[in-house]
Amino acid sequence: MSARPIPNGFAPFAWHHLRGAVPGGWEVSRYSVEDRDGRLEFADRTGLRATASWEPCEREPDRATTMASFLEKNLLGRAAARERGLRRDDLRTEERGAFLVGWLDGGALPVQALAYDRAGGRLVRWIFEDVPDVRARRGIVAPVLDSCDFNDDPDVCEYNLFGIHAVLPRDYRVEDMVVLPANVLVSFEQEKGRSRATFRRWGLASSIRGEDTLLDFYARVVRTNRIEILSSEPRTIGGHEGLLARFSAPREHHGDRYMARRWRNGLAWVWHDRAANRIAAFEQIGPDGREELPLSTVPGLSADR
Repeated sequence: MSARPIPNGFAPFAWHHLRGAVPGGWEVSRYSVEDRDGRLEFADRTGLRATASWEPCEREPDRATTMASFLEKNLLGRAAARERGLRRDDLRTEERGAFLVGWLDGGALPVQALAYDRAGGRLVRWIFEDVPDVRARRGIVAPVLDSCDFNDDPDVCEYNLFGIHAVLPRDYRVEDMVVLPANVLVSFEQEKGRSRATFRRWGLASSIRGEDTLLDFYARVVRTNRIEILSSEPRTIGGHEGLLARFSAPREHHGDRYMARRWRNGLAWVWHDRAANRIAAFEQIGPDGREELPLSTVPGLSADR
């Protein structure tokens, strides 16, 4: 995980090739499942505030020229850029860690920040909306960039979005996502081994659980995915009421689906954080002989009997 400090009032995020922190009032409004060429959009109640994106790039470009080209193609239009006589030297720039920050005087156009990830061969770009002056650059752009680093550990990848936080082996890829109010699911699949890891989070837990035991609630919810609970035992997980369940689930690939084959070695950790009013689950399943992921895949969690 990133060792960079999180500014006061900011919320951390991590997704594919980038991690950092944004102001606490910002929420992810759009996201990419694809990791090779993707983006995250952040908004607050006033509208879009920033976009972070990444794309493959074999060699480091001239970042000021790249920013000027972006303004020409995506914001000003070529005719307006020619009329204005826009050149790379018209951009005001400053270095901020790994990023080159660029803007045009006047504050009418977004502020850009570009960094080149040499280890991963990627160009990372931030576009900040509504940054009219130096105070806004120092209060928003600077702390966001200072918190950022490249999520490019060769062995593991950190994910931290929509209340789901996990550090998984690099060969696990996002396979499915469901993001609804008070109901989030992110599922990963191993590229070659076909093992799956699924993370769930439910908000408004006291209301949706009602008088059910934690096991009854969980079994009822996952039954819609044709998951069958085989056994369970109570656990204290991260200081919260929890359980360890073993389950069976359908295999997901086409031939297995046709033959209605099931894996029967599923393992699920489920816990109810009453202070946050959330229930969360970490599930894993796969071929026999697979290597189980530890509970510490969810940072900061451990279990007691």
